[in-house]
Amino acid sequence: MRRHAPLPEDPTLPVPRRRPRSIHAIETVLLASTACLLAAVAWPIATRGLVEPSPSAPAIALEPVTTTPAEAPVIQIALLLDTSSSMDGLIDQARTRLWTVVNSLDSATFHGAKPRFEVALYEYGNDDLSEHGGFVRQVVGFTPELDTVSQALFALSTNGGSEFAPQAVSHALGELSWKRGEGVMRVVYVAGNESFQQGPVAWEAAIDNAREHGIVVNTVFCGGSSEYHSAEWHDVAERSGGRAFSIDQNAAQAFVASPFDADITELGTAINHTYVGYGAKGADGIANQVEQDNNNEASGASSYVQRSMSKSSGWYRNPSWDLVDAVEEGVVELDAVDRDQLPADLRGLDGTELAAFVASRKAERGAIAAKLAELRSEREAWLAAQPQADDGPAGLDRAMVEAITAQAEASGFTLGTS
Repeated sequence: MRRHAPLPEDPTLPVPRRRPRSIHAIETVLLASTACLLAAVAWPIATRGLVEPSPSAPAIALEPVTTTPAEAPVIQIALLLDTSSSMDGLIDQARTRLWTVVNSLDSATFHGAKPRFEVALYEYGNDDLSEHGGFVRQVVGFTPELDTVSQALFALSTNGGSEFAPQAVSHALGELSWKRGEGVMRVVYVAGNESFQQGPVAWEAAIDNAREHGIVVNTVFCGGSSEYHSAEWHDVAERSGGRAFSIDQNAAQAFVASPFDADITELGTAINHTYVGYGAKGADGIANQVEQDNNNEASGASSYVQRSMSKSSGWYRNPSWDLVDAVEEGVVELDAVDRDQLPADLRGLDGTELAAFVASRKAERGAIAAKLAELRSEREAWLAAQPQADDGPAGLDRAMVEAITAQAEASGFTLGTS
């Protein structure tokens, strides 16, 4: 509450006499003041910093949702992560388990056609973000390039904060380039650990807006199952038609080493040499591919093996900077490629020679990818034959895979053996 300065005294008015207070009265005042002070200190601790919409505060209008027709089947996943100060474990899981999610869905088809796979990333609840924007930031818009998502995840840091999850959902609905039509699947995953009633956007309105446009919202609560029921995360998913999960964000990932892992990671490195940087993003793309290999290797064997296997996936695509993918997807014509933005040893090639070079790199990549896929199958068969150990507490990857598998099949996608 704002404190106003005392009104100036009128010198013409008589100053009233003040009766001296007794010692008992003074003690009473002091005790009452102390009680008020203790209550003021205890209140934010008891409520864990809960910030609910104020009845007098103007509600923020929902972001309008726009969609465009899809030219081919597509799966769109928006990942909304709480990056407040208690969420380091969640961020680590997102970084290291992205590739597990990708690999688990690699077999998806829609009426026999391989869908495009796009991921977007948001962070919310971080005090380093703009208060004007509700402490919400779009980190990466929808992209098929998973190295871009990995780079963004490893760049996240935690701080703060004010976790306005409904406002994060509203931002994602209104800012992203959603597709519509047959063979389109649109999913939001929002993960955090505070009440879903915080901020100026009512969660019911945000979720109804998503459902109206066919966008499913799944919730991942980081904490005990009893807490997530009281924090509305279950209700949010139920209202959306999505799934609700409770995970231990600090649990280590279970990993069983196999005899195939060394060969898999070796091929995961070898396949990098089939990528040909072009254009303004070429050099940075090549460098980032290596950087994400290093990030995942440093994060643990499981992450590194899963990332290496993902390079045999039809979803590991980099058309914005790799000439092989760009030509295959029709993003560029070889005759139009700026030779000055190619590797030095390719700049003197004519059109026929450059086409032959790209074709040879494509064939080499296909051979390595086929070998990776073979090793992956052998690894999975070997693991299936081992004594079944406890997988440990559910993590972000398991929550995402369980939800999207069921929702993909409900949307008409087929998930077979990869």
